[in-house]
Amino acid sequence: MNIAILGGGTAGWITALLVQKFYPTASITLVESEEIGILGAGEGTVPNFITILDHIDINVSDLVKECEATFKLGIRFKNWNGDGLGYFHEFGSGQGLDYKEINFADMHPTLASITQIAKGQRIDDIKFTRKLADANKVPFIRFNHPLPQDLNPIFKVEHLGNYALHFNARKLATYLKSVALSRNVIRVEGKFLTADISEQGNITKLILENGQEVISDFVFDCSGFARLLIGKTFNTRWIDYNKHLPLDTALPFFIPHNGKDIAPETEAIAMKYGWMWKIPVHDRYGCGYVFNSSYINNEQALQEVEEYVGHSVTSPKTFKFKAGTYESTVINNCMAVGLAQSFVEPLEATSIMISCINLLEFLQNDGVSNQSEIFKTYFNKECLNRNSEVLEFLYLHYLTKRDDSTFWKEFRTATTMLDSVKNRLDRWNEIPLSTLRYEGHQMFGADNWLQIADGLKLLDQSVYARHAINLGLLDKLGSRIHKLNAQHELAKNSCLDHFEFLNFLKQN
Repeated sequence: MNIAILGGGTAGWITALLVQKFYPTASITLVESEEIGILGAGEGTVPNFITILDHIDINVSDLVKECEATFKLGIRFKNWNGDGLGYFHEFGSGQGLDYKEINFADMHPTLASITQIAKGQRIDDIKFTRKLADANKVPFIRFNHPLPQDLNPIFKVEHLGNYALHFNARKLATYLKSVALSRNVIRVEGKFLTADISEQGNITKLILENGQEVISDFVFDCSGFARLLIGKTFNTRWIDYNKHLPLDTALPFFIPHNGKDIAPETEAIAMKYGWMWKIPVHDRYGCGYVFNSSYINNEQALQEVEEYVGHSVTSPKTFKFKAGTYESTVINNCMAVGLAQSFVEPLEATSIMISCINLLEFLQNDGVSNQSEIFKTYFNKECLNRNSEVLEFLYLHYLTKRDDSTFWKEFRTATTMLDSVKNRLDRWNEIPLSTLRYEGHQMFGADNWLQIADGLKLLDQSVYARHAINLGLLDKLGSRIHKLNAQHELAKNSCLDHFEFLNFLKQN
């Protein structure tokens, strides 16, 4: 079987490595062009990226050593309500985990969040990984008892909660490429010219500008924003999200840090016409201002950034994007992966997340060989549903109280409110316990939604208090939350410093 991948970068090389695990006897050829290069943005992930690393037999420590990786426990949102305050969106902690004397209270995280809202207190205050991020620690603990030398000559660690990674995107692509080549993935240098299409509509070969041909039984389109196959070759219908999320430009740049006080978090900082990401890797912050170009131009965006950081910055390039997705992710013998399939915006690192979920499900269902229309119809619908859920969740983030610019003043009137978001907020503000029966595909569970809604002060505390009092939740859960916080403090004290743990992984 001949499997072709059009495009390199993170999406292309992860696809190559994962496909090889599922089809070890296939000949896998990846086509990329040094002249075109890669985007180089997208340096944050969510926990499912760790699952993908496990599938392709790459250790987290390898990325720390080779790709300047750091740990990520969540996102710290700064000043999204224009009040100078912020909130933390965590992936989740090890609630219910039993580790020696450190026992997290047996509490449903959503029920605990409801109780916090009812008490007029922040959900943040009961989130273990937020407390770790505040202290620049990671959810790994050292075993206190000695271990046999053949297990680990220094110490063994166990993790107490979900985590993800930051990394240098260019170094990650280079490292994944080196691993793939060492595992006999074939790389072909060249620019795509056209594709030979059979009478059945399948791509039989990729034809490059240099005349080289790559034979294909199946093709993965990892061509990024160029969208050469699913978009331009098959002319798939594009579903535009712009009326909901109108941000369309990203201005990336780098700023230095001291190399030691590395918080295990992504910062999402609200700006006048959008927001700025700030991601720590080994020797710098990777940053970018995401904004709506109908309000300001690139020069004005750069000026606002420089005013915020307090010094001049250089942006290697600005890239434009359109929020949306293709109606079909798989057409005939071609699947789109990553930016070639969809892009909403950089907030919450959903692009790599969607890519990993879609690709893994496709391969686990033998998608390369399974050409049945029933599977394709089902799979394409699932991919659409996931993108819709991302759209809904990200739209929630913009329902802020900021009014310091025309962008924020006009956001609710200039965009189309998603009925699904409005209905959920209305229901949750009338029937708080309905959050326990959350409808959705669960990429973002009820507690994720509650963290954002609470951080933006979109929930009516008096309603939550009335329900909690009537149901006796404050009495039942108040003492358990107190116990939970005490256990968190004990666990935090046992956890490792982020900087020290990174150094350990680099040296061992």
